[in-house]
Amino acid sequence: MRSVRFVVLALLALWPLALPAPAAAQALNFPDGSFASPGAFIVGSWKWERQEPRQTVMMRFEPGGGFFFHNLTNGLQHHGSYSASGAGLHLNITRSCEDNGARCASRSPPMVVNYNLTPVSAGVFMSETERWERQAK
Repeated sequence: MRSVRFVVLALLALWPLALPAPAAAQALNFPDGSFASPGAFIVGSWKWERQEPRQTVMMRFEPGGGFFFHNLTNGLQHHGSYSASGAGLHLNITRSCEDNGARCASRSPPMVVNYNLTPVSAGVFMSETERWERQAK
């Protein structure tokens, strides 16, 4: 009986060691730069342009999780929060504006938008067919 108790106690003590380690942040390494995670990669200002019909969009992602979207062509703006992971880019839009910020309204509940996020290099990511380029600070 004593040996059974010892085996059970030993198994209970060693069991946590057999569990998989928690998922670490997915590091992104490119020849032109490295990032600890998709969240660290996306921080900064990004630009997307389409030639026909002409359209230019800017997005800015803050380190604290805030984001700003601005379609320079039609004046639409969005404000909110974001999270980025290997699964993609998740946006919660809490405020939208027209006329380059002249007319704004809060969104309750927030509008949720999910983008594919495929980093290509330190300065480029793809979302479906959209090519987003990092902008200098």
